[in-house]
Amino acid sequence: MKKIISLIACFVILTSCSSDSSDESSLTGSITATIDGQNWSSNIAVAAVQSVNFDEINGSVLQILGTASNSSSLAINIPLQNLSTGTYTFNGFDADGNLSYNTMDDSYSSDETDGTFTLTISSYNIANGTISGTFSGTLIGFDTPTEISVTNGTFNNITVISQQLYSNGNMSLKLNSGNVFNMNTDNSDGKYLMIQQVSEANKIVVYGYNTNLGADYGIYSIMIPENATVGSHTIDGNNYDAGFNNNSNIDYTTTGGTINITSHSGNTIVGTFNFTATGNSQTMTISQGNFSITYN
Repeated sequence: MKKIISLIACFVILTSCSSDSSDESSLTGSITATIDGQNWSSNIAVAAVQSVNFDEINGSVLQILGTASNSSSLAINIPLQNLSTGTYTFNGFDADGNLSYNTMDDSYSSDETDGTFTLTISSYNIANGTISGTFSGTLIGFDTPTEISVTNGTFNNITVISQQLYSNGNMSLKLNSGNVFNMNTDNSDGKYLMIQQVSEANKIVVYGYNTNLGADYGIYSIMIPENATVGSHTIDGNNYDAGFNNNSNIDYTTTGGTINITSHSGNTIVGTFNFTATGNSQTMTISQGNFSITYN
């Protein structure tokens, strides 16, 4: 199972330090669900970007975590590439996203054999930094193979407190033979941009979302070092990388491309990019890529 760093420490800080700028009174979001036939609701809920480690593979998810008065907790872990409105299904052992429930007696997760997790993101408000949606699933116990069901799950207006995930810039590109389209901080047209910054790893990932159903639908990403240097860089999967995901049953693998940094002045990076991604004998060609971002 993936190891996901918990937000419990954040809750301790939030509930014990009244001087914290993100104090409990500002966290108005809530999580509710029916767990194994019993109603469950959070008394505090929050979201933050968390690290994932599994078999030396590192990544990040947006973790939505709620705790109840009986010290039980419910965690929803959403891969950043799925952070847009829509319905997603993550089933079985080592799925990219998962749902977990923890009590004083045992822990349960969809990230086990026979586990299921269905998530619908109904809204993601970049300006306010809140996320809402619904969820359900079948969870399997860690200590015993006990199966519990989670139904009627909702998360409403959950505040994203991480400073690592934000929107500040623009990206444009063309997919295959289509037209160039732009993604920026305004998500009212269904096309927007998000930045994930992990300074400790010297990484910046720029995600471009086109959530309008059609030929250009998908999530486009490029990864660059925080200290990126001016010049042309081959996409190698290490320092410079790129990706494409259209939430289909096809897993696309980036097979080549370049990222050209044209300027890096202060915290603003400007560049161009192109790459190809293949899956199930299908090739997606991303060309005329341009981006300009200002990181924290």
